[in-house]
Amino acid sequence: MRTALTQISRGKRPATGRKSSTREPRWDNARFVAGTLVVLVHMSGSLADRDGLRWLYLATWAMRVPLFAVLAGYFSSAEPLRPREARRLIESVLVPYLAVGLLHTAQIWLLYDRLELFVVNPAWGLWFLLSLFFWRMSLPYLAHLRYPLATAVVVALAAGYVSDIGTDLSLSRTLTYLPFFLVGWKLRQRGRLREAFEARWSAYAALAVVGVAFVAAWFLRADVKGSTLRMKGPYAPGNPLDEPWAWLERGAVLGLGSLIALAALRLVPQRRVPFLTALGAGGMYIYILHPLVLRVYQRHWGYDWVGPWYDQIALVLMAVALGATLASPPVRRLTKPVV
Repeated sequence: MRTALTQISRGKRPATGRKSSTREPRWDNARFVAGTLVVLVHMSGSLADRDGLRWLYLATWAMRVPLFAVLAGYFSSAEPLRPREARRLIESVLVPYLAVGLLHTAQIWLLYDRLELFVVNPAWGLWFLLSLFFWRMSLPYLAHLRYPLATAVVVALAAGYVSDIGTDLSLSRTLTYLPFFLVGWKLRQRGRLREAFEARWSAYAALAVVGVAFVAAWFLRADVKGSTLRMKGPYAPGNPLDEPWAWLERGAVLGLGSLIALAALRLVPQRRVPFLTALGAGGMYIYILHPLVLRVYQRHWGYDWVGPWYDQIALVLMAVALGATLASPPVRRLTKPVV
């Protein structure tokens, strides 16, 4: 039996009694969209003063890492991890985490003549792999709770009040993004969430949700802080208790983020889309490899050329082209031993 983690990367549901080798296009389509949006936001991170890019950053936040977490949860199993599955989990998550971290170390040394090791503190973009490892390890235990999702939300809200919970071992993001992972896991199960997701009316509701999100993002683009969405540390530096009502803000981020991520997933085409579906099979390649490419670009060229709206559109097209390149079969064959 293939492990659930292997099936995450291959776009298949965990085995439920009989094996199936058929890929479901929806998940590959969603993976390419989420991966490409992650590339775009990392390319435009220093361009927050450009209204168009700032709006796109805010409007698509839930369609990036939260959507990746939902997909990971959907393809994860709550079955106890036997030694064989635990070994495969280590090989498919921790080994790439360490291997790609070494590539980051070598690249930084070559570009900046500076030595940085990434073990406890993840390299750029690799925190998701570390969090995925902890999510997958904890899922069999969380599944035994009466209300696992509600428990995860409470933990995510409380984590902001603990000053020691930060980026080390990706602990803050592991706790704060855990609800998205569990939403994906709950979606795979037969229940009200799955029934609503598959109902015909939910497609119209999803379109309304995404439309409102894009419109609201334009008017709120100057008010929402990036740190509020990233959730990678305590509510306030020094003494998190200085922000006694910050949990309400984070709760809204988790609730709206889950709603928008599910709505975006509902709108993703279920059928094969030329190029998009095939490239989506390499969604994790996009996520893991793009920081290595962008660091070289930033070192030698940068983004000072991005100004008016047509420059911003050019940057979006560059992100799509880079995502398509990294997900292409030749790149995947070349980097498969590492990724």
